[in-house]
Amino acid sequence: MDYEIKLLSFDDKGISLQQVADLQHIVYAERGGGPNAGRLKFWYLDNPMGTAISFNAFAGDQLVAHYACVPVKMLINGKISAGLMDMATVTHPDHRGKGLFKTLASSTFDYVKQMGYEFVVGVANANSFPGYMKYFPFTFVGQLDVKWGWGDIILPEKTFSGYWDADALKWRLPKQTYTHWNNAVYGPYENYPIIKTYMGNFSSELLDQTPVPTDKQCTKPLNLYVGMGADLSKGHYFNFPKFVKHSPFNLIFLDLTEGRLPQINKDNIVYQLIDFDAA
Repeated sequence: MDYEIKLLSFDDKGISLQQVADLQHIVYAERGGGPNAGRLKFWYLDNPMGTAISFNAFAGDQLVAHYACVPVKMLINGKISAGLMDMATVTHPDHRGKGLFKTLASSTFDYVKQMGYEFVVGVANANSFPGYMKYFPFTFVGQLDVKWGWGDIILPEKTFSGYWDADALKWRLPKQTYTHWNNAVYGPYENYPIIKTYMGNFSSELLDQTPVPTDKQCTKPLNLYVGMGADLSKGHYFNFPKFVKHSPFNLIFLDLTEGRLPQINKDNIVYQLIDFDAA
């Protein structure tokens, strides 16, 4: 079958967000469906760092595969660098095994190099990880830590770290969902109110410019920590029991600058949940 590959914007002249939502609903039907069009709008259109870049495959008028990256920023050796976060890779079950993921991702990476983006970062699960490593020169940085516990989380200075300014943080942290205590921001954890999801640490000056309220009720929350590079030695943090299964969070990084960026590894990056979490 011949497929038409299109770079599309999410407006009245391009693909509709509802088309993407419908495809993701089919792909993720077993786990209750994917994000709705409103959630996609939040990530694809409302991001102050830029709108999503997406290549898509069509069989006739039917959207059968979708690949999207959203703009992000990182501090790399103290310099603000513009890059992309791998956001969505979905292929209709009837069109798998046709090389569409490789085609769409290759088209994306070639295109964003010309736009001046310097890297692509992503967190790949067990299913998608082999494809990224087989077809593209991604660096496997390591698996993110998943721990629970309480106490201070310290973020040492590293070569690579996520960068958030006031506009981006106000977009990313809706008032009704998140709270902060001291310089740490927390979100809810599923249906367990006593557990807080640790999102990251930010300066007081930056938090003063966001709508995130202070949590006056829980000064020492029980935390879920997912990330890399933080110093947890001042608190009490433990690995999850083996019977609590979760897909591995494989941090991968693609240098688009032909080697002008420093070589990344698990010892020179601080990566927080807010830097990649799509929940």
